[in-house]
Amino acid sequence: MFKVLILILTTNLFFMLHVTGNISKYINMKYSFLSASMIVILFILTVVEGIKLWSSGDKKEKHHDCDCSHDHHEHDHDKKKPSAGKKIKKFLAYTLVVIPAITGVVFPVATLDSQLVDAKGFSFPTLEDGSDQYGTHQVLNPDMSKFMNQADFTDLVRKESKSYIPKNNITLTDKDYLVGLEVMYNFSGAFAGKTLTMNGFTYNGPGEQPNQLFLLRFGIIHCVADSGAFGMMIQFPKNVHIPNDQWYQATGTMDTVYYPQMKTKIPVLKVTSYKIIPKPKDPYVYRNTLN
Repeated sequence: MFKVLILILTTNLFFMLHVTGNISKYINMKYSFLSASMIVILFILTVVEGIKLWSSGDKKEKHHDCDCSHDHHEHDHDKKKPSAGKKIKKFLAYTLVVIPAITGVVFPVATLDSQLVDAKGFSFPTLEDGSDQYGTHQVLNPDMSKFMNQADFTDLVRKESKSYIPKNNITLTDKDYLVGLEVMYNFSGAFAGKTLTMNGFTYNGPGEQPNQLFLLRFGIIHCVADSGAFGMMIQFPKNVHIPNDQWYQATGTMDTVYYPQMKTKIPVLKVTSYKIIPKPKDPYVYRNTLN
């Protein structure tokens, strides 16, 4: 009975994530066919377990009818009852599976924002001590070199740069946000003096000047486990006081600046115009291509 219930709840969880569109908060949508396939598989397993449960019920009823003349007292003593320890383990195991299956549907999906940037820290993983290879995270530059060998990565970025370097006016859209940023971080000198327009939420990072802040988007390369806060420092002609998590569109001239907090030069957008924009329906961006 519990197996059927768990399968029903888990199938419903993935189904509702797809129906509401919240699945995009967890995975890159180019992999959505995998979770859709899981829904079909879980549904089939649910039907199979349901049939098995129904069949076992019929067999018990028939067995009871046939053995009604036997000594039930002796028969019950022959059966071994599960120990209390096994019952507790079984209960805990089922509970650990049921809780996320229920809360995943009942509780709203939270959108990542500047609070998570603060919680994870704001620094380049390549400048960290490297003592915990599983604890690093990506900030500003969506670095695909973590997911392929160096030769393939170099070829990829060079190929993608051909769509950006020849342009004097560049607009980063949701579709190419991560690709364009990675090219700009790897060929920052080639973009000096070019005009760039980009959208994002504001973040007041550590060690900034009073006229600087960051414009970021949370991006998903494969799934939420490799998500990061990607974007660029923007620099205003005069000091500004803009709170975190305000959505802006900024246009300006690209350059590079030394950022002491990260001990390296990073691209900077010297703002010439900007405006407040509404939060996008889907605030995340995705790595949609590898070629």
